[in-house]
Amino acid sequence: MSRPVIAGIDGSATSLAAASWAAREAVLRDAPLHLLAAWSCEEGTPPDSPEAAASRLWAVHSLDLALDRLRGKHPRLPLHAQLLNTSAHEALLTAGADAQLLVLGSRGLSGTSALLLGSTGAQTAAQADFPLTLVRPLPHPADLPQGPVLLALDAGHHAPPDDVIAFAFEEAAIRRASLRALYAWLPAGLLPTYPVRRHGHSPQARQAENRLTEALHPWRQKFPSVRVEEMCVEDVPAGAVSATARHAALAVLGHRLRPGGKPRLGAVAHATLRHAPCPVPLIPHT
Repeated sequence: MSRPVIAGIDGSATSLAAASWAAREAVLRDAPLHLLAAWSCEEGTPPDSPEAAASRLWAVHSLDLALDRLRGKHPRLPLHAQLLNTSAHEALLTAGADAQLLVLGSRGLSGTSALLLGSTGAQTAAQADFPLTLVRPLPHPADLPQGPVLLALDAGHHAPPDDVIAFAFEEAAIRRASLRALYAWLPAGLLPTYPVRRHGHSPQARQAENRLTEALHPWRQKFPSVRVEEMCVEDVPAGAVSATARHAALAVLGHRLRPGGKPRLGAVAHATLRHAPCPVPLIPHT
C-alpha cells in the first residue's frame, strides 16, 4: 500500500475541512488516509490531573467526529486514526516525514506575526521538509474551489526546483485539470506599473518569458495530457500570486528551507494563505 495522506485534527471546523479535503486527495492518489490528533499539558501538570484528562478526552472526541464524517462520505477509503501524547507541532513534523502529503487546516494568516510562526500550522509549514497543504474552510463546504492548478514559480536567479514543478503537474494530471504557471517579476529597483503588463516587450520581459518556457519544457513532455498556460507578469510576486490563486483549484508554492536560520514563511506564501480560498500546497526546496 502506498504511503498515506495525513490530516491533523484538533476538533475545529478548520481541521475538519482539512480532513475532508485530505480524504478526497487520498482517493485521487489511491492512498490511505491517516488522521492524527495530539494532546499534551503544560510542563509539570500530573498525567492523572483533570486538565490532562480533559485534553485527552477532547483529542479523542475530535478524532471520533472526523472518522464518523469521513466514513459516511468515503466508505471505501482506508482510514486510520492515531492519538499521540505530545505537542501537535512535534507530532505533525514526525508523522509528515513518512506521508505522501500532510494536510492541515488554516484560518488564514493575518498580521506580521504569522510570518514568525504565529500558529501551529504556520510553525509546522515553515519547518517541514516534506510537502504540506494548508486548507481553509469554505462558506459552503460542498463547493470546492474550481479552476486550474496554479504553479507559482520564481524563474529569476535560480533554476526553479524540480520537486515543486513535478508536484503541480502531478496534481493537474490526477485532477484532469489544466495548469497555470505564473512567473511574476519586477525590474530591480522599480515599482510595478498599473495596469499590470502581462506580456511585455522589453528585453527583460522577453528574458523572463523565456526562463519560464525553458523551466516548463521538460515537464510538458513528461505530462503531455496536461494543458499548460504560461503567465509572465510584471508585478509584485506576493500580490500577483495571491490574486491569481483566487481563481484556482489549488495554488502550489515552493517553500525555501533556510538551514541554520529562523524558520519562517516567505512573503508569497504569507500573502497567498491570507487571501486565497483554495488549498495551498507548500513544497520544500533548498
